[in-house]
Amino acid sequence: ILGFPAVNRWGRDADVEDDPAAAAGAAADGWEKDLDMPATLADGSPYCRTMHVSRCLSLACDVLSNKLFEEIRERRGLVYGISIGWRPYRIMPGGYVTCVFKPKPDQVEEGLAAVREALREALSGGLTEEEVAAARGPLVTKCREMLDQSNPFWLQVMEDVTDSLTPKHIDCTRQVAEHYEAITRDHVAAALRRFLLPGLARLSVSVGRAIPAPG
Repeated sequence: ILGFPAVNRWGRDADVEDDPAAAAGAAADGWEKDLDMPATLADGSPYCRTMHVSRCLSLACDVLSNKLFEEIRERRGLVYGISIGWRPYRIMPGGYVTCVFKPKPDQVEEGLAAVREALREALSGGLTEEEVAAARGPLVTKCREMLDQSNPFWLQVMEDVTDSLTPKHIDCTRQVAEHYEAITRDHVAAALRRFLLPGLARLSVSVGRAIPAPG
């Protein structure tokens, strides 16, 4: 397991904001002023800026999981499986990212090095239009299905919009799928560089080794 700190759902990371030198200029404070975002949706409706970071990073994790699976497992054959997830807090100013993978027993160090290298390259913006499009399609479909069927989704939405400690408002619940469709490869790459890449400097690694059961 690789893990490192990240921003919360609203683009806040107290550790980064309190230590600008460690963040190399990527502190989240004031990101709405200088981060490029769509002005409107395809139909001219206003774009919800509040959810931009959350939606970019949610899409980014799907892109990264696909990319790491293809490169580390399929192309190089170093692991049996691999996935990455962003775990943002709602209230606390921070979150974390985990990358979980199962390396081949005789290639643990090689697999670990390859994952770290591929992760740094991807977080630096090394994504293609095709990779983003391939992840966006299923995510948009999932959003539409959740809006139609998922009671837990709506319960979480109502909890967010009625909580005075979060910036989410009722307009953020409109046209969710269309918002994901408006996010481009450049938006995703910029969000990765700004909000996840700084945390890679504080990466933690945990390696577990299977022990044969006693006969």
